[in-house]
Amino acid sequence: MLDQILKNRIQDFQAGRIQCAETVLITMAEYYGWDDPAIPRVATAFGGGMVGKQNACGAYTGGAMVIGMLMGRDKPGGDREPAVAACKALRAFIYERCGGVDCRDIVGEMDFVAQREEFRGEGGKHQTVCEPLVEAVCRYLAATYPRSE
Repeated sequence: MLDQILKNRIQDFQAGRIQCAETVLITMAEYYGWDDPAIPRVATAFGGGMVGKQNACGAYTGGAMVIGMLMGRDKPGGDREPAVAACKALRAFIYERCGGVDCRDIVGEMDFVAQREEFRGEGGKHQTVCEPLVEAVCRYLAATYPRSE
């Protein structure tokens, strides 16, 4: 099931219809069966390391949103530790794989507008780094937090 969802969403990501954080959140929402009007709206500004400024990686922030949906607190004052611990583990997974969790650490310093063709073109960082990372984060989340049948 995850394979088909990923195939479809990665195609949307490749085509530029959605960005990294949205791809992770939409993919996992489909996988878990969430029907929430906030998805993908809440992730829209997170691509490219937060509005294209190469801060926190979109695969990471999208994954953090998924973790929040899975185990975030339901009310102020609730226990946040399960979600915090899960996000720290996701961060460690990405850091181990990529050597950082900021977009600039992962793909290098880039101007996504001026270097669009270099970034998105054949063999560019979008194809060689971002797409595999988005897929890896989705697979990590599905393996770590399997959906209940």
